[in-house]
Amino acid sequence: MKLSLTLAAILFFTVGFAQKTYWQADVTTGEFGLLKTNFIVSEEDKFIFGTTIPNAQKRIIGGLKGSLAKGMFQKDGSLMELDSLTIIDNKVTGYLLLQKKKYYLEGTKIQNKIVASIKGKTSGLIYGKLEAIEKSVLDKPKNYTLVWNDMKDLTEKYIYKKDVLKTKEWMNFVKYMDEFSKVAEDDAEFVFGFFYKAKDLPFTHYAVEGNKELATNYSIARLKKPDNKVSPNLSLLNEQTFLLDVPAFDFRANEIDTLMLQIVNSKVKNLIIDLRNNPGGDMEGAMRICQFISNEPIYGGIMLSQAYWNKNTSPPVVENYSNFKVMNTANYEWFKNEVKNNIEGLCIMTNPLKETFKGKIYILTSDITASTSEPFVYTLQMKNIAKIIGGKTAGAMLSMESFYVQNLKLSIPMLDYYTFDGKRLDRIGVKPDILCEPKDALNIALNEILKE
Repeated sequence: MKLSLTLAAILFFTVGFAQKTYWQADVTTGEFGLLKTNFIVSEEDKFIFGTTIPNAQKRIIGGLKGSLAKGMFQKDGSLMELDSLTIIDNKVTGYLLLQKKKYYLEGTKIQNKIVASIKGKTSGLIYGKLEAIEKSVLDKPKNYTLVWNDMKDLTEKYIYKKDVLKTKEWMNFVKYMDEFSKVAEDDAEFVFGFFYKAKDLPFTHYAVEGNKELATNYSIARLKKPDNKVSPNLSLLNEQTFLLDVPAFDFRANEIDTLMLQIVNSKVKNLIIDLRNNPGGDMEGAMRICQFISNEPIYGGIMLSQAYWNKNTSPPVVENYSNFKVMNTANYEWFKNEVKNNIEGLCIMTNPLKETFKGKIYILTSDITASTSEPFVYTLQMKNIAKIIGGKTAGAMLSMESFYVQNLKLSIPMLDYYTFDGKRLDRIGVKPDILCEPKDALNIALNEILKE
């Protein structure tokens, strides 16, 4: 009897193990780009379930539990989860779980290859694509130690100021990445682990993500906008008030002209600019808006590179800002070339156009308001051009450029920013004139208008 039970147990575990297969997968999303990973897959009651390599939470944060863990990990401490997949007549349907978001999968299986769109089941928006090949065994993970060492070398070469690499926070980050890169199982783990520890650094805009060249047409779930449309939108709230919603500074100067001319040529006396969901972008669009809303030239501060700090130990005095090359028409390609051509610094300045808006201006902010948005907010606040209402801004104001290491994209902050009166905003942010919950900012702005 005892022998029979042993044989039954062996048979049970052997069958269970035989049912387990592996998918070598490329998961491409608008939010994270292309991440190469692996799924451990099994079949239960005609449904397919799977996770990426278990215990990622232990490799990334040492098994500790916290708010980050709750938002990052799926079943068994994995980073992605396949839920209730079916394959009928080569048609694949089911769900992908990523960062506690549930996406619908719909695609096909041809031989041992699966290709499926990552969608919103009700919205129909396409968030990405899953491409997987069934394997009998998992491939060894790539050498992430070599990947990290290449990234470390690039950082030391291009970081805006080498002194930040002497800080305790940077040394702790290097120690963590030196060890973590030895145990990371796939791209997703490497990216999420990098993000987890980089949040403790004394500077922002240092990040790793997947290659996004093939992800530009995919929607991003957190933006909640179809086709990632983040163009400015103008609406008339009442006879005296325009609302200009600017969800990102990802547009060229000429793309804002039509809306700004509509404002300038109207009889409206109040303009509310909504930056509550604006994470930044490049300087061109922000500078163009400034040209429409100020009657005088605006000095918006200065950006300094490693080339400056290699020769100096303190920032320039405000009076000497004009000695640097002036950036008064921030064409993005021109700006990128200047950054990569070892420029010491760029002085930001805008000149007013012939016709400008003469009314009162209110700007709405939150902790999402970041990067390019922050010098825009700070300068208009301190020059008494606009009243700021909402939450404190993110404190994420550095200018970064990107470099590819294998299929991963490394962003390095290459220019530091000082305001027109000599202050830094990175890791500090801008405090509004009226501090309130961002969701209440628009109503408060309208009430302020009634008081005038």
